[in-house]
Amino acid sequence: MKIKHLRTIVTLKNSPGVVYTRRYLKNAYDKTIETNAQLKHQSLQFLPFLLASLITGVVAFLYSKVFSYSESLSVYLYHQNKYLIFLITPVCFLLSWWLVKRMAPYAKGSGIPQVMAALELTNPKDNALISRFLSLKIILVKIVSSAIKIIGGGIAGREGPTIQIASSIFYQVHKWLPKWWTPISQSNILIAGAASGLAAAFNTPLGGIIFAIEELSKFHVKHYKSPLFIAVIVAGLTAQGLGGSYLYLGYPKLATDEWLLIIVVVLTAIVAGFFGSKMCVVLLKVIQFFGKIKNQFRQMGVVVFCGLFVATFIFYFGTEAMGSGKELMERTLFTSDKTVAWYLPFIRMNGLIASFSFGGAGGVFAPSLSSGASIGALIAQITHFSGPDANLLILIGMTAFLTGVTRAPFTSAIIIFEMTDRHSVIFFLLLAAIIANLISSFVDKHSFYDRLKENYLREVR
Repeated sequence: MKIKHLRTIVTLKNSPGVVYTRRYLKNAYDKTIETNAQLKHQSLQFLPFLLASLITGVVAFLYSKVFSYSESLSVYLYHQNKYLIFLITPVCFLLSWWLVKRMAPYAKGSGIPQVMAALELTNPKDNALISRFLSLKIILVKIVSSAIKIIGGGIAGREGPTIQIASSIFYQVHKWLPKWWTPISQSNILIAGAASGLAAAFNTPLGGIIFAIEELSKFHVKHYKSPLFIAVIVAGLTAQGLGGSYLYLGYPKLATDEWLLIIVVVLTAIVAGFFGSKMCVVLLKVIQFFGKIKNQFRQMGVVVFCGLFVATFIFYFGTEAMGSGKELMERTLFTSDKTVAWYLPFIRMNGLIASFSFGGAGGVFAPSLSSGASIGALIAQITHFSGPDANLLILIGMTAFLTGVTRAPFTSAIIIFEMTDRHSVIFFLLLAAIIANLISSFVDKHSFYDRLKENYLREVR
């Protein structure tokens, strides 16, 4: 009986239904294990991006507040006694320069060329050099040095510095990961950091993504699109959650229905693109001249001279010769007073050269936009366009000038588009960016950022 019973059990175990059920359960178990492994892998991949993006959003918001307060303080000091500017500006320039020189030499300037250089070093041979461009010390020095420069009335922006700050945050998070963590591409983490920094600084998520693709990436977007999108969204939402949803430049009224305006749009793009790229050529020559001075006391003398140079502009031409220039952009776009003196674009450009070249921290993004805005407003005056027509020319000048500086036409157009939320002029902005990029290539084949990046790489290698 027992043998018969055992045979029955064996027969049942080997029956088609039982075998199928066993196979089904085994396949389901294997798929569950595989799915859990994939979920764990993806979670470990995305968590560093999520954490770094949250930190970036908070730091970018706090930095914007520090920068805004510094600009307000500089204006307040000017109105208290404008003769004080001859003391405050040189002293602040010296402090800004000294802090960078002593604490973190590659915290100087914008920060975008440093991120580009760091991306060039993401290989086993040069990997240790990345910390020269991206670190916690860089973050602190960048914020303090640029704020001091702005208090002194220097012409500088916070957007480029925010990009280096964000990349430093992402780089540090990547460094802190334990050895058992799922490997993450260092290039991906740096690109995502830069994009999230720009998105948080300007509240322009599309601009951040396009910037990463156009300016930083050297391989196909499919390799890093998910981390990039996550970083941009989380950093942008965090900054918005702290500071509220906003447009950098609001909603200017625009007109595009006059055929003569198109001709002036092209003219504005040519002029602004030319001066944007030409300013960078001059700026590079001044930086090279300063770099040849090895004696520290002579360097201090040049820094003081730059401070007095900028102070003279501020003394004679007022507050529009200082700071990032956001107030200038807002005045020309949102009030009936769109007049600018013929010399204002040159005051802004020369002030930026003097403020940037000696080595303190501070970017060129916002100052480039304000220089472009003044060119657009001036051309509108000369051609007798006003109101919404003039506003369009101001935006064209901003787009073209920024393109001349960055050589990133799509980034420039998309940033202006997102700053103003003016869908009706996107094609005009793109047209201006392409024209400016073409004109700039005749002035200098390589972009300002590319040349600085190559200089930095030669210095550290």
